[in-house]
Amino acid sequence: MLLPHYGIDQEVIKVPIMIEKALQQLRSRGYIIHTNCRFEEYKKRTFKDYIIAITSKDYKTINENYKNLLQGYKDYWELITIANSESILLCTNNAVRKEIQLIFSGNIIESDKNTTPWNYQFQYYLSSMFERSGLEVELEEPDFTFSFKGKKYSVAAKRLNGRGSIERNIRAAESQIKNTDQYGFIALSLDKIYKDMDTVETFNHADTSVRAATELIRVIIREYLNHRHFNDRSNQVLGIIAHIGFPFLLKSDKPLFELGYTAYTMFLPLGEPDSSEWNEVMEINNALQNFNIKTI
Repeated sequence: MLLPHYGIDQEVIKVPIMIEKALQQLRSRGYIIHTNCRFEEYKKRTFKDYIIAITSKDYKTINENYKNLLQGYKDYWELITIANSESILLCTNNAVRKEIQLIFSGNIIESDKNTTPWNYQFQYYLSSMFERSGLEVELEEPDFTFSFKGKKYSVAAKRLNGRGSIERNIRAAESQIKNTDQYGFIALSLDKIYKDMDTVETFNHADTSVRAATELIRVIIREYLNHRHFNDRSNQVLGIIAHIGFPFLLKSDKPLFELGYTAYTMFLPLGEPDSSEWNEVMEINNALQNFNIKTI
């Protein structure tokens, strides 16, 4: 069954089952994932409490723990995407496998002192998205590469932690791309900047979430990035990939909000409009929007 990457509709009772299947799929390929990892804890505690609250119609627990519930639900969908990646499942590079295993450390709620699990989660979730779009992906320097119409491109993925980290991360990513033989992209996750806004989105209809995601990207770019982040980049950098993904509450006829997750990826070409480089980037952007999450 194929599901769009926005407005996902799934019975909540299936979430713990899907987490278990995803973790077992990764374990079967040799990844070491402990039984007390954050995804296991989410399955056994937070989501179990959520289901109990629904069946008992006692929503106090949900109100007290909704941040854990929402953060874990976002991570759940990104886990499902990662666990469906052939390049991750078949990877034999020990250094890459160690990075992937770090995704499963940490707590359900991210600590500012340890962002490593989520940084790698973004990197490999993004590579999995490209793969799910039908592109040939390799897990190699700078973070991964993909092929499109016979050309190979590199991607350096960075997860922004706030305004102060933008310039540093873009420069680091640019340096990584310049060390390769390919043209490439700087991929920026805006998730944490959005989360710092301390906002929980609520929608009447799930499809509305994707429009909200595109608008959030524009708002964050307008307020947090400026011309110097785009100008004077190496001509080896074709563009910036801005990505945002967030959980949301969906209004329901039931006396309870339902859960949803949305994600959107926007390509921002650095070349002149209508130039061959600009059109090349936009063609890749259109190909990536065919991305689907496949349930295991």
